[in-house]
Amino acid sequence: MLSRLIAAFCIIDDALQAMGYKDDPQAKTPASAILTLALLAALEFGGKHNKALALAKDLGLFTHVPSPSRFNRRLHALYPFFLPLRKIAPSGLTHLLAQAWKTLPQAQAYALDTFPLPACENIRAPRSRLFPDKAYRGFIPSKRVYFHGLKLHLLVDDGKFVHEVNLTPGSFHDLASLLLLPLDLPEGAELYLDRGYESHLYEDLLREAQGVVPMVIRRRNSRRYLPWMQYLAIVGRRVVETVGSMLHHLFPRRIHAVTQEGFVIKVLTFVLAHNISLLTQKMAG
Repeated sequence: MLSRLIAAFCIIDDALQAMGYKDDPQAKTPASAILTLALLAALEFGGKHNKALALAKDLGLFTHVPSPSRFNRRLHALYPFFLPLRKIAPSGLTHLLAQAWKTLPQAQAYALDTFPLPACENIRAPRSRLFPDKAYRGFIPSKRVYFHGLKLHLLVDDGKFVHEVNLTPGSFHDLASLLLLPLDLPEGAELYLDRGYESHLYEDLLREAQGVVPMVIRRRNSRRYLPWMQYLAIVGRRVVETVGSMLHHLFPRRIHAVTQEGFVIKVLTFVLAHNISLLTQKMAG
Protein backbone atom coordinates (compact mmCIF):
# COMPACT_ATOMS: atom_id res chain seq x y z
CA MET A 1 0.00 0.00 0.00
CA LEU A 2 2.76 2.46 0.89
CA SER A 3 4.56 1.98 -2.43
CA ARG A 4 1.31 2.58 -4.31
CA LEU A 5 0.64 5.76 -2.30
CA ILE A 6 4.15 7.08 -2.98
CA ALA A 7 3.69 6.45 -6.71
CA ALA A 8 0.28 8.13 -6.59
CA PHE A 9 1.75 11.16 -4.79
CA CYS A 10 4.46 11.51 -7.45
CA ILE A 11 1.97 11.20 -10.32
CA ILE A 12 -0.41 13.76 -8.80
CA ASP A 13 2.40 16.18 -7.97
CA ASP A 14 3.72 16.06 -11.54
CA ALA A 15 0.19 16.46 -12.93
CA LEU A 16 -0.52 19.54 -10.79
CA GLN A 17 2.78 21.09 -11.84
CA ALA A 18 1.94 20.42 -15.49
CA MET A 19 -1.39 22.19 -14.96
CA GLY A 20 0.41 25.23 -13.51
CA TYR A 21 -0.91 24.84 -9.97
CA LYS A 22 1.06 26.50 -7.14
CA ASP A 23 0.43 26.04 -3.44
CA ASP A 24 -0.09 28.98 -1.17
CA PRO A 25 3.19 29.83 0.66
CA GLN A 26 1.39 29.54 4.02
CA ALA A 27 -0.02 26.05 3.30
CA LYS A 28 1.51 23.42 5.57
CA THR A 29 0.26 20.53 3.42
CA PRO A 30 0.73 20.59 -0.38
CA ALA A 31 -2.22 19.99 -2.68
CA SER A 32 -0.65 16.77 -3.95
CA ALA A 33 -0.71 15.42 -0.37
CA ILE A 34 -4.38 16.41 0.00
CA LEU A 35 -5.33 14.51 -3.16
CA THR A 36 -3.19 11.53 -2.10
CA LEU A 37 -5.06 11.35 1.21
CA ALA A 38 -8.36 11.49 -0.70
CA LEU A 39 -7.15 8.59 -2.87
CA LEU A 40 -6.19 6.65 0.26
CA ALA A 41 -9.73 7.13 1.57
CA ALA A 42 -11.20 5.99 -1.76
CA LEU A 43 -9.00 2.90 -2.09
CA GLU A 44 -9.04 1.61 1.47
CA PHE A 45 -11.95 3.16 3.41
CA GLY A 46 -14.84 3.63 0.98
CA GLY A 47 -14.29 7.38 0.80
CA LYS A 48 -14.26 7.97 4.56
CA HIS A 49 -11.78 10.81 4.97
CA ASN A 50 -11.58 10.67 8.76
CA LYS A 51 -10.18 7.14 8.71
CA ALA A 52 -7.65 8.01 6.01
CA LEU A 53 -6.43 11.04 7.97
CA ALA A 54 -6.12 8.99 11.17
CA LEU A 55 -4.10 6.29 9.37
CA ALA A 56 -1.84 8.87 7.73
CA LYS A 57 -1.18 10.48 11.10
CA ASP A 58 -0.39 7.14 12.76
CA LEU A 59 1.97 6.10 9.96
CA GLY A 60 3.55 9.54 9.66
CA LEU A 61 2.99 9.67 5.89
CA PHE A 62 3.36 13.47 5.77
CA THR A 63 5.01 16.00 8.02
CA HIS A 64 1.65 17.68 8.64
CA VAL A 65 -1.73 15.97 8.36
CA PRO A 66 -4.57 18.52 8.44
CA SER A 67 -7.67 18.25 10.59
CA PRO A 68 -10.82 16.84 8.94
CA SER A 69 -12.40 20.29 8.57
CA ARG A 70 -9.25 21.82 7.07
CA PHE A 71 -8.83 18.81 4.79
CA ASN A 72 -12.42 19.16 3.59
CA ARG A 73 -11.93 22.84 2.73
CA ARG A 74 -8.67 22.15 0.90
CA LEU A 75 -10.23 19.30 -1.08
CA HIS A 76 -13.21 21.44 -2.11
CA ALA A 77 -10.81 24.16 -3.25
CA LEU A 78 -9.22 21.62 -5.62
CA TYR A 79 -12.57 20.64 -7.15
CA PRO A 80 -12.02 22.71 -10.37
CA PHE A 81 -8.95 20.60 -11.17
CA PHE A 82 -10.84 17.31 -11.35
CA LEU A 83 -12.64 18.14 -14.60
CA PRO A 84 -11.55 20.33 -17.54
CA LEU A 85 -12.51 23.98 -17.05
CA ARG A 86 -11.48 26.58 -19.60
CA LYS A 87 -10.26 29.31 -17.23
CA ILE A 88 -8.97 27.37 -14.22
CA ALA A 89 -7.84 23.97 -15.51
CA PRO A 90 -8.12 23.58 -19.28
CA SER A 91 -7.02 19.93 -19.14
CA GLY A 92 -8.18 18.54 -15.78
CA LEU A 93 -6.60 15.68 -13.84
CA THR A 94 -8.61 12.96 -15.59
CA HIS A 95 -7.75 14.28 -19.04
CA LEU A 96 -4.09 14.78 -18.14
CA LEU A 97 -3.74 11.24 -16.79
CA ALA A 98 -5.45 9.93 -19.92
CA GLN A 99 -2.78 11.65 -22.05
CA ALA A 100 -0.10 9.96 -19.94
CA TRP A 101 -1.86 6.59 -20.32
CA LYS A 102 -1.90 6.92 -24.11
CA THR A 103 1.91 6.90 -24.10
CA LEU A 104 2.02 3.46 -22.42
CA PRO A 105 -0.31 0.92 -24.12
CA GLN A 106 -2.02 1.33 -27.46
CA ALA A 107 -5.79 1.25 -27.03
CA GLN A 108 -7.59 -0.57 -29.82
CA ALA A 109 -11.19 0.18 -28.90
CA TYR A 110 -13.31 2.28 -26.55
CA ALA A 111 -16.66 1.79 -24.82
CA LEU A 112 -19.16 4.27 -23.43
CA ASP A 113 -21.77 3.54 -20.79
CA THR A 114 -23.85 5.12 -18.04
CA PHE A 115 -24.15 3.94 -14.44
CA PRO A 116 -26.73 5.07 -11.83
CA LEU A 117 -25.49 6.59 -8.58
CA PRO A 118 -28.32 6.56 -6.02
CA ALA A 119 -27.96 9.26 -3.40
CA CYS A 120 -30.63 7.84 -1.09
CA GLU A 121 -33.29 5.15 -0.88
CA ASN A 122 -36.38 5.64 -3.04
CA ILE A 123 -38.63 6.07 -0.02
CA ARG A 124 -36.50 9.04 1.13
CA ALA A 125 -36.43 10.74 -2.29
CA PRO A 126 -39.31 13.23 -1.61
CA ARG A 127 -37.44 14.69 1.38
CA SER A 128 -33.90 14.47 0.03
CA ARG A 129 -31.87 17.56 0.95
CA LEU A 130 -28.87 16.64 -1.16
CA PHE A 131 -30.78 16.36 -4.48
CA PRO A 132 -34.25 17.81 -3.89
CA ASP A 133 -35.35 18.32 -7.53
CA LYS A 134 -37.38 15.84 -9.56
CA ALA A 135 -34.72 16.03 -12.29
CA TYR A 136 -32.62 13.61 -10.23
CA ARG A 137 -35.30 10.91 -10.44
CA GLY A 138 -34.04 8.30 -12.91
CA PHE A 139 -34.98 4.87 -14.20
CA ILE A 140 -32.81 1.75 -14.65
CA PRO A 141 -34.29 -0.21 -17.59
CA SER A 142 -32.24 -3.36 -16.97
CA LYS A 143 -33.60 -3.68 -13.40
CA ARG A 144 -36.92 -1.93 -14.05
CA VAL A 145 -36.53 0.20 -10.93
CA TYR A 146 -36.34 3.91 -10.22
CA PHE A 147 -33.50 5.62 -8.35
CA HIS A 148 -32.82 9.11 -7.01
CA GLY A 149 -29.40 10.60 -7.68
CA LEU A 150 -26.94 11.08 -10.53
CA LYS A 151 -25.80 9.24 -13.64
CA LEU A 152 -22.11 8.53 -14.12
CA HIS A 153 -20.99 8.62 -17.77
CA LEU A 154 -17.72 6.79 -18.47
CA LEU A 155 -15.59 6.49 -21.59
CA VAL A 156 -13.08 3.65 -21.14
CA ASP A 157 -10.63 1.84 -23.38
CA ASP A 158 -9.90 -1.86 -23.68
CA GLY A 159 -7.23 -1.46 -20.98
CA LYS A 160 -9.95 -0.52 -18.41
CA PHE A 161 -8.69 3.08 -18.16
CA VAL A 162 -11.29 5.84 -17.79
CA HIS A 163 -10.53 8.52 -20.38
CA GLU A 164 -13.51 10.81 -19.88
CA VAL A 165 -16.09 11.15 -17.13
CA ASN A 166 -19.15 13.28 -16.48
CA LEU A 167 -22.11 13.41 -14.11
CA THR A 168 -25.70 14.35 -14.94
CA PRO A 169 -29.04 14.27 -13.08
CA GLY A 170 -30.71 10.87 -13.06
CA SER A 171 -33.49 11.87 -15.47
CA PHE A 172 -31.06 12.69 -18.30
CA HIS A 173 -31.03 10.29 -21.25
CA ASP A 174 -27.92 8.21 -21.94
CA LEU A 175 -27.46 10.05 -25.24
CA ALA A 176 -26.42 13.09 -23.19
CA SER A 177 -22.98 11.45 -22.94
CA LEU A 178 -22.44 11.95 -26.67
CA LEU A 179 -23.15 15.67 -26.26
CA LEU A 180 -21.42 16.40 -22.93
CA LEU A 181 -18.23 14.37 -23.30
CA PRO A 182 -15.47 15.61 -25.65
CA LEU A 183 -14.99 12.08 -27.09
CA ASP A 184 -11.35 12.80 -27.89
CA LEU A 185 -10.72 9.54 -29.75
CA PRO A 186 -8.15 8.73 -32.44
CA GLU A 187 -9.43 8.59 -35.99
CA GLY A 188 -10.67 5.14 -36.94
CA ALA A 189 -11.21 4.02 -33.31
CA GLU A 190 -14.15 1.75 -32.56
CA LEU A 191 -16.65 3.00 -29.97
CA TYR A 192 -18.89 0.31 -28.43
CA LEU A 193 -22.35 1.43 -27.26
CA ASP A 194 -25.45 -0.27 -25.90
CA ARG A 195 -29.06 0.10 -27.04
CA GLY A 196 -29.59 3.33 -25.11
CA TYR A 197 -27.21 5.15 -27.44
CA GLU A 198 -28.78 4.00 -30.71
CA SER A 199 -29.34 7.07 -32.87
CA HIS A 200 -28.66 7.05 -36.60
CA LEU A 201 -28.12 10.82 -36.58
CA TYR A 202 -25.45 10.78 -33.86
CA GLU A 203 -23.81 7.70 -35.35
CA ASP A 204 -23.45 9.41 -38.72
CA LEU A 205 -22.08 12.55 -37.05
CA LEU A 206 -19.48 10.53 -35.15
CA ARG A 207 -18.46 8.71 -38.30
CA GLU A 208 -18.24 11.80 -40.51
CA ALA A 209 -17.04 14.53 -38.12
CA GLN A 210 -14.63 12.57 -35.89
CA GLY A 211 -13.83 9.47 -37.91
CA VAL A 212 -15.08 7.21 -35.08
CA VAL A 213 -16.64 3.85 -35.91
CA PRO A 214 -19.74 3.36 -33.67
CA MET A 215 -20.45 -0.27 -32.75
CA VAL A 216 -23.97 -0.23 -31.33
CA ILE A 217 -26.03 -3.03 -29.82
CA ARG A 218 -29.22 -2.56 -31.82
CA ARG A 219 -32.82 -3.63 -31.51
CA ARG A 220 -33.95 -6.40 -33.82
CA ASN A 221 -36.35 -4.12 -35.69
CA SER A 222 -33.55 -1.62 -36.46
CA ARG A 223 -32.78 -1.00 -40.13
CA ARG A 224 -29.05 -1.32 -39.38
CA TYR A 225 -29.34 -4.57 -37.45
CA LEU A 226 -26.72 -7.17 -38.45
CA PRO A 227 -26.36 -10.40 -36.39
CA TRP A 228 -22.58 -10.67 -36.74
CA MET A 229 -22.16 -6.99 -35.82
CA GLN A 230 -24.26 -7.55 -32.71
CA TYR A 231 -21.91 -10.25 -31.47
CA LEU A 232 -18.88 -7.98 -31.87
CA ALA A 233 -20.66 -5.11 -30.12
CA ILE A 234 -21.71 -7.28 -27.17
CA VAL A 235 -18.22 -8.71 -26.69
CA GLY A 236 -16.46 -5.35 -27.12
CA ARG A 237 -18.71 -3.59 -24.64
CA ARG A 238 -17.93 -5.96 -21.77
CA VAL A 239 -14.89 -3.91 -20.74
CA VAL A 240 -16.98 -0.94 -19.62
CA GLU A 241 -19.14 -3.25 -17.51
CA THR A 242 -15.94 -4.57 -15.91
CA VAL A 243 -14.83 -1.02 -15.10
CA GLY A 244 -18.26 -0.33 -13.61
CA SER A 245 -17.88 -3.38 -11.36
CA MET A 246 -14.40 -2.27 -10.30
CA LEU A 247 -15.70 1.18 -9.35
CA HIS A 248 -18.72 -0.33 -7.60
CA HIS A 249 -16.30 -2.42 -5.53
CA LEU A 250 -14.64 0.82 -4.34
CA PHE A 251 -17.94 2.58 -3.61
CA PRO A 252 -19.52 2.23 -0.17
CA ARG A 253 -23.12 1.13 0.12
CA ARG A 254 -24.11 4.80 0.13
CA ILE A 255 -21.77 7.70 -0.66
CA HIS A 256 -21.97 10.04 2.33
CA ALA A 257 -21.90 13.76 1.53
CA VAL A 258 -23.46 16.92 2.90
CA THR A 259 -23.44 18.97 -0.31
CA GLN A 260 -23.84 18.18 -3.99
CA GLU A 261 -20.28 19.31 -4.64
CA GLY A 262 -19.01 16.97 -1.92
CA PHE A 263 -20.92 14.08 -3.50
CA VAL A 264 -19.42 14.80 -6.93
CA ILE A 265 -15.92 15.17 -5.48
CA LYS A 266 -16.12 11.75 -3.84
CA VAL A 267 -17.32 10.10 -7.07
CA LEU A 268 -14.54 11.73 -9.09
CA THR A 269 -12.03 10.70 -6.43
CA PHE A 270 -13.03 7.05 -6.89
CA VAL A 271 -12.54 7.37 -10.66
CA LEU A 272 -9.18 9.08 -10.13
CA ALA A 273 -8.10 6.33 -7.71
CA HIS A 274 -9.04 3.68 -10.28
CA ASN A 275 -6.98 5.39 -13.00
CA ILE A 276 -3.92 5.97 -10.81
CA SER A 277 -4.00 2.34 -9.66
CA LEU A 278 -3.83 1.24 -13.30
CA LEU A 279 -1.02 3.71 -14.01
CA THR A 280 1.07 2.55 -11.07
CA GLN A 281 0.57 -1.12 -12.03
CA LYS A 282 1.56 -0.43 -15.62
CA MET A 283 4.64 1.56 -14.61
CA ALA A 284 5.68 -1.16 -12.17
CA GLY A 285 5.73 -3.57 -15.07
